[in-house]
Parts: sequence; C-alpha cells; structure tokens
Amino acid sequence: MVGCASTAPTTPSAPPAAAAIDVLDFVVGDQALWPRIGDQYQHQTVAGSHVCWTKYTLPWMYECWRWDEAWVYHEVDHGIDARRWEYYTLSDGRWLPRRLPVDSEWSLDVTDNRVRWVDAACEPQPERSMPYRLRARVQPAFDAGGDLGVRDILILDYQPDPDHAAPGTLESFYFAKGAGWFLWTRSDGAHVAFNRVGGVARQPSPLCARDFQPS
Repeated sequence: MVGCASTAPTTPSAPPAAAAIDVLDFVVGDQALWPRIGDQYQHQTVAGSHVCWTKYTLPWMYECWRWDEAWVYHEVDHGIDARRWEYYTLSDGRWLPRRLPVDSEWSLDVTDNRVRWVDAACEPQPERSMPYRLRARVQPAFDAGGDLGVRDILILDYQPDPDHAAPGTLESFYFAKGAGWFLWTRSDGAHVAFNRVGGVARQPSPLCARDFQPS
C-alpha cells in the first residue's frame, strides 16, 4: 500500500515573542499605597494619562510624566531643590517605552533634545541643547522595604549630557510593580527612599506662583 504524503511546503514556526511588561504597571502605583514617607514625604496623583508626584508635602515641589500607547514622557520637573517655582520642560521628553522586555536591558540616546527653563517669575528662558541617555531594566523579587516588601521592580537610569557628563550626575528611578516610585538615587551617593505608607496628600500647584491659592 502506498502511503499518503503532503506535498505542501512546511512553514517554520515563528520564535515565541519575548515577554514584555507594560511599564505603567510599575510607574503608576495603587493609590491605596499613597501618600508615603521615608527619607522624604512623597505623594502620587493620577489624572487621565498624567501622573505627578509631590515632594516634601509642598504643592509647588513636584514632577509630572504623561503617556500614550507608545511612550511615557517626562512632562515637567517643578521640584528643583532651593529654586522654588522654577521648573523645566524637555522638547523631546521620551522617557520610557510603554512596553519593555523583561529579560534584557533597554537603552535610548536622545540627541536632538532641548531644555526650556522657566524662572520663578514664570518667564521662559532661552532653550538650550540638552541630550540625554536612558537605560531601563526589570529586576525580579527586589526587597523594596518599608510597607512594600518584595516585588518585581523597574529601574530607569537617566544621564543628562552623556558625552560631557559631570561625575555623580547619573540618576536612577526605582519603581515597584503595583506600588510605583519608591526610591531615587544619584551616582554621587544620594539615596532617597519613600516606601512607608503615611503622611500628607498634596495636589500639585499650578506652574506659576501668581496662580497659586494656598489652601
């Protein structure tokens, strides 16, 4: 008896897609875990596709990021130590891809970026070039300490002006899955954790002092 055999060409199977995370699962934490205390006070507020963190219980000290389907963007840094009401924005602002592989490091050099400072009188200053470099990676089973415990975390490294970087200027942001931002470090030894639930919930102020109404 003659056996039957298929003459159709065999199509090789595609390799399985690498596992990836949605970074919002790390960047935006459960609101029940905010505000928080530790080395400093910090609170998270979320509105639409924007997340802000107020610092030191001061409404004019905050940082905000926003997102779309492709990217998380750095929107504004309004929390400059010893420079009340000054802030800056970035012309590019790409900060993290929305989806990140879990088993490899991601990096991006943003070379065509400009920074715009606004002074305490709310006067925009001239833009200047400010390239930056980003790296991000997922680390499983990290002890975030405080009330957060052991969680998978996302680490984002930010190096401004990487080709002419001053020593000690690399910043690292640590985000715990389900809990959000809990630690910030700088390569000069600065270490600021906010991983214990408690403190004062502050909403971010308007950008300009003239628009601020104290509560």
